[in-house]
Amino acid sequence: MTKKALVIDGNSLIYRAFYATHNQLEYYKQHNLQPVNALKLVLLITLKLLNETQYDYVLMALDHEKKTLRHDTFAEYKAGRKPMPTDLFTQLPLIKDAMKIIGIKHLSIPGIEADDIIGSFVKIMNSHEIEVDVYSSDKDLLQLVNDKTIVNLFKTGISNTTKVTIHNFGDNFFGLKPCQVVDFKGVSGDNSDNLRGVKGIGPKTAAELITKYGSLEGIYESLDKLTLPQQTKFNESKAFAMMCKQLSTIQTNVLDGTNIHDFVKRPIDQKLFQELVNRYHFTGFEKYKFAKQEKLFS
Repeated sequence: MTKKALVIDGNSLIYRAFYATHNQLEYYKQHNLQPVNALKLVLLITLKLLNETQYDYVLMALDHEKKTLRHDTFAEYKAGRKPMPTDLFTQLPLIKDAMKIIGIKHLSIPGIEADDIIGSFVKIMNSHEIEVDVYSSDKDLLQLVNDKTIVNLFKTGISNTTKVTIHNFGDNFFGLKPCQVVDFKGVSGDNSDNLRGVKGIGPKTAAELITKYGSLEGIYESLDKLTLPQQTKFNESKAFAMMCKQLSTIQTNVLDGTNIHDFVKRPIDQKLFQELVNRYHFTGFEKYKFAKQEKLFS
């Protein structure tokens, strides 16, 4: 039987869980309590994923609080993003502890983005012929899709996802291939990362040009075939477009040398899990109890 691995984009899930339950914060403030709204929902969703599929290896990848190496290339990378709300920041240690209790390794590395940790995890797993499910809202991760890797994109809140496979990739990403995601970002940019790409070229045109010429470099090699306005736009933005492609390319070597056994799914610590549920008076966790080890939950 083929082994399977799960990797969760922690920041993506944590932020969505926090804002999906944002209305609960007033209760915690009124009663002078530590907010745990994100903790509860992250725990519920993670346990649901583990309950639905038998995973052999698991990881929650997190961004580190320090600036990344991409900021060395472009100081304005992701500029304009608001800092993490204090009510969420105080829950991070609780979420990390909870992941340990339910047997999931969490990992953040100074200077390295969660995307690169995820990409490196996928590389290790695929090299051992292990299939990987990625969960995130970040479309940059679509470049990791292959015959052994599926990216599940959070669609509306965190309740619905779009499953992107090698077979339906074009239907979900402008008719392009996984390897062309970074070319697309080089041309169209990404406002969320403060990357403008080629100014004046939108997603539709970007996809059409990449489909026709294969890559960002292919477009520049065929500039004489573009309209004069397009030639001007690409010429004026060449350095920035190339940088956008570079910054959007996920690094897959940051975990080189890591033993695959570091990511083995561990059994839930039932005692600590029950203490956690009792401490915060959580409800909805009643079914998450061991029936027998080979079947995670009853």
